[in-house]
Amino acid sequence: MLRSRTNIKTPTVTSNVIGSNISHKMETKKLYHWNDIPEWQKDNHYIFSGYVKETLSYLECLRSLTYLHNESVNIYTHLLPGTVFFGGIFWFFEYYMEYFPSTTWQDQFAFSLFSFGAATALTLSSCFHCLKSHSECVATFGNKLDYLGIIILIITSMVSILYYSLIDLPGIRNFFWGLTMAFGAVCSVFSLNDRFRTNKWRPYRALMFVLFGLSGVFPIIAGWWILGGEEVFRRSDLWWVIAEGALYIFGAFLYAARVPERFAPGKFDIWGHSHQIFHVLVVIAACCHGRGLMGAYLYSHHYTIPSMLMA
Repeated sequence: MLRSRTNIKTPTVTSNVIGSNISHKMETKKLYHWNDIPEWQKDNHYIFSGYVKETLSYLECLRSLTYLHNESVNIYTHLLPGTVFFGGIFWFFEYYMEYFPSTTWQDQFAFSLFSFGAATALTLSSCFHCLKSHSECVATFGNKLDYLGIIILIITSMVSILYYSLIDLPGIRNFFWGLTMAFGAVCSVFSLNDRFRTNKWRPYRALMFVLFGLSGVFPIIAGWWILGGEEVFRRSDLWWVIAEGALYIFGAFLYAARVPERFAPGKFDIWGHSHQIFHVLVVIAACCHGRGLMGAYLYSHHYTIPSMLMA
């Protein structure tokens, strides 16, 4: 049974007894108002209530999984899908993929790499949102890991789909793999900078990850020039990849602009604020990539690899 969620602002009083009673009540309630939390916990001023105040206890952070607060949706929308993607590392090929005589360990590696990247990103994200109420230093460190998880997801997504898109052009494929790694390294350096996680940099964080994702346009252009547009679309199952990118960009826009809560402050504290929507769109986008990767695998073994063997 949840305790009362009534938000209480600390009044100015002259009685030590009354002040002590109020302080005791504020220390024992589970959820807090924006005015009640320390400055380091304040991130989105359009979310007024539902905060888990600084706990200084990992156990208390884990206990927050058992009741509803303004990070609950953020935690579970990535914790549960992250578990599924971890399972995909081991059983996706075993139960869901059609085998071909030409299927190799590289195919299994491509799918396992993407599943690992998605699982890592989602798990790091859910851990951060669960443990961020522990203390400022834990929140800062967890936030950096959260950003690194996004970078890992982008890298593994691009590397996996490029394997099939440019499977018969290993030189060009390896070049773009290296370019992806280089972009990822640059983004990682920024992500580990403490200044990068401040509210002032919020729009730039979103822009950096969007631009990193859009760098995937370069190998598409190269493939289009060499192979032709129709072949590139088929090899990459590109409509799914486009859908993936659109979902990421839309989610990043909502996250940076803090929509919809900026238009109705306090109305989306528990359900439906921008960070939650972004989390859901990230999961859907990852599923789109998985579907596109499956289509790329099938096309590769039905058409591309047989053509390579006949050449």
